[in-house]
Amino acid sequence: MHLWTIEYFRKVTFASLMTMLLILMFLMAMLPFATAQSGVMNAPPLSVPVAIDGIWSSGEWDDAPQYTMSNSTGGNIGYIRAKFNSSHLLVIIDSPWDTTNSTVYYHENVWLAFDKLNDGGAAPQSDDYLIHATTSWTGNGWVGSGSNWTQTWLGSGVACVQAGENFNWSVPLQPSPNNATLHRITEMTVPLTFVGSAGSTVGFYVQVDDDSTDPDGTGWTPATAYAEWPIGAGGSPGWPGGWGPAPCPAPNAWGELSLFAPVGGTALTVDKLSLLAPYIALVSMIAVAGATAIYLIRRKKLR
Repeated sequence: MHLWTIEYFRKVTFASLMTMLLILMFLMAMLPFATAQSGVMNAPPLSVPVAIDGIWSSGEWDDAPQYTMSNSTGGNIGYIRAKFNSSHLLVIIDSPWDTTNSTVYYHENVWLAFDKLNDGGAAPQSDDYLIHATTSWTGNGWVGSGSNWTQTWLGSGVACVQAGENFNWSVPLQPSPNNATLHRITEMTVPLTFVGSAGSTVGFYVQVDDDSTDPDGTGWTPATAYAEWPIGAGGSPGWPGGWGPAPCPAPNAWGELSLFAPVGGTALTVDKLSLLAPYIALVSMIAVAGATAIYLIRRKKLR
């Protein structure tokens, strides 16, 4: 074989190896970045119907990505998923850390806060809405907006059922795909009027409360146990106004909720990308190993 042919083969092989190595390094650098996006939640359009009954039925939340909730010390690990239809946002909060039944609702609160203009800052502002979705007097809840979370009863605007909160709904504690131990599960819907429109991205914060020091809930004191999303956003468990700290994030610590409405194709959420990245990296390493083996075999033959 001519020397120029051998040299050309070596250059091509070397270039292929370097390209594969660069791809591998890029994937390894991107994986930590992808898994770090905990402050962005994607809510896709609903493709599987949901029964708001406090029970995680098989398959009904498979069309929504899952995100982790926790408290400021890393305890009370829970999970949240969200999706939307033409009129409502649908949310499930899975709380394996809360395994006690409650006979009254006072400390079994769920708070959803929305910053419709996604402009951050200390809540409440004129575009901020705080939904209390578990008020047992109506079975629906109220929305707070404007100065000091001025409360307005929602009537049928919000639907919510909690497993393990037996004062109003009488749904026992439930298992879930995340944990087979019987625990608290919350399912709810919120009108898009308070959230945003399809294709928009809004500020978002969620907190679920419990008070392990007051299990029957009759003490009327702010809850002491909680989980939130985004984790570490600085929310304080309790009631807004004079009842206790507002269960909202610290200024400029809002998460983001993207009401994702893709046009054709399948959208990869951050969570799915992080699941695929190790396999992509493995394929890249196999390709590098294969190219190296071919180079060594060809080199041996040339000798």
